[in-house]
Parts: sequence; structure tokens; C-alpha cells
Amino acid sequence: MKFFSLSTEQRHTMKLFTKPHCSIFHTVLRRQCWQMKLFRSWSIKVDDVFIIGAGPAGMATAIQLMRYGINPRVFEKSRPGGLLLNANWVENYPGFPHGISGTDLTHIFIEQIKTISITQEPVSELSWKDGFYNIVTPIMNYQAKFAVIASGTKPKLLTGFSVSDKVKNNIVYDLEKINDQSRKKMIVVGSGDIAFDYALNLAKENSVIILNHSDQPKCLKRLHKQAEEHQNITYFPQTRIETVEKSFEGDMIVECSSPFGLKQFRSDYIVGAIGRDPQIDYILSSVMTHTAEFEKKGILHFVGDVKNGLFRQAAIAVGDGIRAGMLIHQTIEENEHESRRIHK
Repeated sequence: MKFFSLSTEQRHTMKLFTKPHCSIFHTVLRRQCWQMKLFRSWSIKVDDVFIIGAGPAGMATAIQLMRYGINPRVFEKSRPGGLLLNANWVENYPGFPHGISGTDLTHIFIEQIKTISITQEPVSELSWKDGFYNIVTPIMNYQAKFAVIASGTKPKLLTGFSVSDKVKNNIVYDLEKINDQSRKKMIVVGSGDIAFDYALNLAKENSVIILNHSDQPKCLKRLHKQAEEHQNITYFPQTRIETVEKSFEGDMIVECSSPFGLKQFRSDYIVGAIGRDPQIDYILSSVMTHTAEFEKKGILHFVGDVKNGLFRQAAIAVGDGIRAGMLIHQTIEENEHESRRIHK
């Protein structure tokens, strides 16, 4: 093995990979090597298809591709499911006439893709060069001919109020970090479906306050009615957070303005649910400036919430994913047919 020009520390780390008892897939060791820039130039995995995100859209794309014998590489920074994991109750997914919890539906999806290997690495960059998509993660570089963007959305951050550094980590935008909490005081900020769904989910084990900046909720009437009737949920319209401080007891003092003057609440966590934007920060200009061209060629597909705006529904996302898988297979078949014709 050629060591190039390496320091003593780098040589020692590289030698670890040549020992029989050492697994080259040990994540910590690989990350150390990545930080020392040992792999960036020569350790590249080449695949047919990238799928970035393992929510309903990404999983559906993978399922469809596997039907054609195409084994995609699926990237997921945390765990499969996406926002579906936060859903209290899914009532409009076909096949479940009485509804199903988002967590249970996610588990069914995961069961169906258990033969597909998921690369649990956050994608730092997606670029295009010399006929290949290039992905950079904290672990390795990857290349593929097709890319499916199923990375979903990111939350809009809460702004317009002062918050103590001591409690900044208690402001969250995802239920994954607090799903195991019980007997806590929660404040959910927002007025749409996600805000009320989050509140209903958290209210199973906690007391919840919903703060709405405006005077009317924007959620489904059914969700609003469920929240109104829930004994663990209190709703405050036209109420805006002004300051958040840490109390002597360890929770938060949340001071708010309202038409009736200042209000003060105590809370362990604040959950932001004021809207979401497409999660495409990692896509470089070499891809973004050619999206129309690449989509027309059939080598780039946006699926699910990342492209659907307000229409964030699991059923729509799954349909997007199935369609993308079919289109990719069609493009591969057409390219192979054209290649055979040329070489006759």
C-alpha cells in the first residue's frame, strides 16, 4: 500500500486498516481518516442511483427500483421515516380505514425495505462533474449516474424574541428529541396541521400549550376540535413569545404578549411548528443550475415534500417515489437500447 507523503500519526492510522482484526467500516476510525483527508482523493464508491432521504418518498423509490433489480444507495442522516415519525395519526393513507399512527406506518415501510442497505451518513454536498453525480459525506465520497432528491423539508426557525443561551437547546423543531418525555410542560408555536398534530402527540404524556400568533388556526377543523377537547391542551390565539429565560427550578420562563397584556408560562420545551422549507442546502450550483436539463434527461428526480409545497402527505410522497423509480428504469432501458443500436 502506498502511503504518499503522510505524517507519523497518519501512517499509524492507515496501518490499522491492514490488520486482520480491524473492520474498515468502523465509523469512528473512518471519520478520523476523513478528517485527516486520507480518503477524499481515492476512496470513492460508485453506484447506479442515489436516493437522498429515507422518508416515504425515498423508501418508495427504493422499493420500486428493487423490483427492477436496481440496487440504489439510500442516504439517511438519522433514521428512516422522515416527518411521518412525528405524525400523531394518519387518516388518509389507503389501506387503513381506521387510520394508523405515523410511527406504526413507518415501521411497516421499514419492514418492506429491510433488504435495502441504508447508508446512515449526512450528505454534505451533491455536485455534478464529468457525467456523474458526486456526493460528499463526513465518511466518504460517492458517485452515481442518477440522483433522487427525497430530503424533505427543514423547519422555519422561531425568531423575534430574546432567549437565554442556557435554554437554547430546549427549543426544538422535531419530536424525535422529546418523544420519550413524560409529565413535562410543552409549548408548541404554530397554527397549522403540524403544530396541532405535534400538540396532540405530545399531550399523550405531557401538558401542552399551543401559541398562535394570529387570531385563527390554519389547521384542519378536525385537528382543532380534537385539541379543543383534549384535557392536556390549552390554546392561546394572538399570543407571541417575547422572552425566554431559565428559571431557578431548571425549566423555562416564557413571557408572551397578547391582546390582554403580558402572559407568563412555564415550560420544559418549546416546539417550533411555524412552517417548513425545502431541504436542498447541500445541492451545489453544478446541479441546481441544470435541474431542468437533468430532469428532462431522466437522471434527476425531486420526490415528496422537497417539491410538493403545502401538499405534504405520505400518500403523495409514495406516489412520487414509485413514479421516479419507474422513470429511472425506463431511462436505463432506453439508454441500453440506444447503446446496443450504436454498437451493432
